[in-house]
Amino acid sequence: MEYLEALSSIHRILRPANYLEIGSRFGHSLALSEAPSIGIDPDFEIRVPLKAPTRLFAETSDDFFKRDVAALVGGPVDLTFIDGMHNAEFALRDFINCERASHAQGVIVIDDVLPRDIAHTSRKRNTQVWTGDIYKLVTILRKFRPDLTVDAYDVEMKGLCIVSGLRPGDTTLMDAYRDIEADILNGRYQLETIEEIIEIVAPRSTASLEVDLVRMDERRSKRSYLKGLVSADLSGYHAGTLEYRYRGIPCVKSPVDIAIYLRLLDELRPASIIEIGSKHSGSALLFRDMCRAMDIASQIISINLKLPSRLVSEGVRFLEGDAANLEFPFRQHGLFDLPRPWLVIADSAHSYAVSTSVLEFFEQHLSAGEYLVMEDGVLEELGWSARYQGRGNRAIAEFLAGGSRSFEIDIAYCDMFGRNMTYNPNGYLRRT
Repeated sequence: MEYLEALSSIHRILRPANYLEIGSRFGHSLALSEAPSIGIDPDFEIRVPLKAPTRLFAETSDDFFKRDVAALVGGPVDLTFIDGMHNAEFALRDFINCERASHAQGVIVIDDVLPRDIAHTSRKRNTQVWTGDIYKLVTILRKFRPDLTVDAYDVEMKGLCIVSGLRPGDTTLMDAYRDIEADILNGRYQLETIEEIIEIVAPRSTASLEVDLVRMDERRSKRSYLKGLVSADLSGYHAGTLEYRYRGIPCVKSPVDIAIYLRLLDELRPASIIEIGSKHSGSALLFRDMCRAMDIASQIISINLKLPSRLVSEGVRFLEGDAANLEFPFRQHGLFDLPRPWLVIADSAHSYAVSTSVLEFFEQHLSAGEYLVMEDGVLEELGWSARYQGRGNRAIAEFLAGGSRSFEIDIAYCDMFGRNMTYNPNGYLRRT
């Protein structure tokens, strides 16, 4: 796969809202964009028609970024392609500037990271094919910004790198820039053979590119958190949900989500259900009876800061524990040894901080194919988001946008009755 074909796949699958390109010379890569675009090159020779509304800036990228970039494209940049000056320190400056101009779910693509001949890596051009020493940028990003997702691909002739999980306000690279530049110029990141470069860059096969891009598109959380349940009657629907009883005990479960859970239970057949947040114990009783009716031998564990006043002891184990510090009850009660697979239902404190703690904890302790359901994101549409600092919706969006590959939104459950027609929008998360 050559680089224009790879870049075309990136545009087609990610469908960026806008596009910025550094190094547009003849316009072949710029012509792939169908979104409002910016091309930057001091020596334009556009030879192909451009499909999208495009603004060209015949100047260096350093000069360009003195502008308010967001004002030029109507908001933060969604997709960037860096193919400018082929010296690592120039590409690093471009990356710093591009990340600052992007949003957290944006993507930056870097060309020329995988040369096929060591002669192509010279810092001055002396061959027809020239990648320069851009491969060094992969090492630098992985070293100084381990929070980023930095994936290289073995695109023909020169390779391609895709960076996601951006943090536009991060100053790590800028703060270290002078030292990094000095190390580049002093040869610290220099490699002498193509074999060494391949080992360090560790490219993925382009055969996996499209699948990876589809997964990235979901992780970028481009899915709206707007609920299918939003209507003038949502408050009435919610009032009914709050009054819902199961066997006479308050359950506080949306009937739509009860139906979704029935399907999830049938398909996952969890050996353990871990409920974080017991409330009045009605939902634990409901899950116990669901499993019994479906002949699923599942242990039911329900964890709450304080034990419910009315306990259903048979078939349910109620434990005290803090959702913000799950390590303690899990170790105290030997829960790490619970039989697999697990289904975890996060329905405790609705704050952003607690939701983030739950995500981080189960990122470490769920196995591939198991589920974490982050409940009650619908509270945002009821006007309660500020009370919980954005609740689970914000936690999920930022967690996925941060580049984590540990969870993916399972849209089969989220959209079972229509797009996010659930109390748990984008909240059915599958461990990858």
